Amino acid sequence: MKSPRRDPTRREPRPDLADFHRKVLMDDMMQVVGVDVLDAVDVDGGQSYVQARASCRGCTCRVVCQTWLADHSQGEPQEFCPNANFFQAIKAGDC
Repeated sequence: MKSPRRDPTRREPRPDLADFHRKVLMDDMMQVVGVDVLDAVDVDGGQSYVQARASCRGCTCRVVCQTWLADHSQGEPQEFCPNANFFQAIKAGDC
């Protein structure tokens, strides 16, 4: 039996991998904007980090995020990102 070929034009991740893709986006965004994951986890015992993960999972700007990340290797937190204020506060040392 032949396995189905993956459609190269398919834009949506497999439903069973959707959460994984969101985690990768947040990790990539943190790297590009210069936020260390350990600094993020250290804020208020990790509660803000957990909330940031949840905000990322619920974000409706996935395509904008992917496009911006593809075009940047470094930069500042972007307005479209629901975690921009959190990332900026970590960078500024306000947390």
